[in-house]
Amino acid sequence: MTTRGGSPDVIVVGGGAIGTAAAYRMVKHGAKVLLLERDGVAEHASGFAYGGLYATTGAGIPGPLLPVAKACVEHHRRLAPELKELTGIDVQFRPAASIDLAFDRKRLEDIVFDATWQLDEGFEVRILSENEVRALEPLVSERVIGGALHTSHYEVDSYKFTFGMGWAVEKSDGEVRKANVRAVRAERGRAEGVVLEDGTALHTETIVLATGPWAGTPQIKGVPPLPVRPVKGEILRLEFPGDGFRHRVTFGGHYIARKPDGLVWAGTTEDDNAGFDDEPSDAARQSILSGVLKLSPALEGARLVRQTACLRPVSVDGLPMIGPVPGVEGLFIANGAGKKGILLSPAIAEMVAALVLDRRADAVPPPFRVSRFHSSATMSL
Repeated sequence: MTTRGGSPDVIVVGGGAIGTAAAYRMVKHGAKVLLLERDGVAEHASGFAYGGLYATTGAGIPGPLLPVAKACVEHHRRLAPELKELTGIDVQFRPAASIDLAFDRKRLEDIVFDATWQLDEGFEVRILSENEVRALEPLVSERVIGGALHTSHYEVDSYKFTFGMGWAVEKSDGEVRKANVRAVRAERGRAEGVVLEDGTALHTETIVLATGPWAGTPQIKGVPPLPVRPVKGEILRLEFPGDGFRHRVTFGGHYIARKPDGLVWAGTTEDDNAGFDDEPSDAARQSILSGVLKLSPALEGARLVRQTACLRPVSVDGLPMIGPVPGVEGLFIANGAGKKGILLSPAIAEMVAALVLDRRADAVPPPFRVSRFHSSATMSL
């Protein structure tokens, strides 16, 4: 890989979990990396995410994402002490058992069905009776008839993880800079660098775009919009006395869980129609409260401490998008992980490093390659 003068080998655009993890991985491989972030590392979805490392749920699970998701839990287990030693930041990697609740016979049957394939995949799952659920979490609704206890689940503090990754880039001789990229420069089909909002031109022959939902817009000149959209999600942080909800209890799209600092997190929403509005809303707050009170009426007395909102980057088929941009050699994309961005970031970082530094196209599994959209009307490349 060639450089010019003091130019970086690679410019990574985007300071979320994917961008910081990819930058750190490439720095560890010996590349000179410059990470550019418009607003600041961990200032968007990655900094406000719940931080769940759950390989048992989500788009592509069971399916093509499952083996990658399972491997990523072990990636995080190794990364946590590595980041603490390098930066002093404890990302709070920890076991976080969760209970999926059933309030009717049909839901219980679905839970049992899911437990079957999860056990086959080596996950630790146990079907619970109504009394067993109550013994673990006495504050759940009286309507509960059973559930499933998942003890293969883990969590991190998403803000500390993402910020720690960014700091690790700097600690490892990479560079992190707050700057807004307005254009990608290319000459004769090859990447030449980027242009910042203030007109500064930075030279490199290799660019990785990890710009989240903004990748679906023509925000950066010279880059075609990708088939990714913003899905707005909101979370409430509640003050609630006692030690209830040490297990994350879930039903449908709602959950309740106590974090290490004692606050109870309640979520979440998935709004496909909010566009790029990332301000917390009254409607979302009421929706979350209504949902979690069905899980546990006891929370009616909780005090709202904070409400956050973020925009998750979700691809058309719900799977990550990793690979080169056709027609511009040296320009790569890492995007579309949605609610799994924190979990998947270490694996995506490895794929990006192998793809970018070694030009190993086979490092990216076919279901996650950007090329799957090339013939689609959803991506005009």
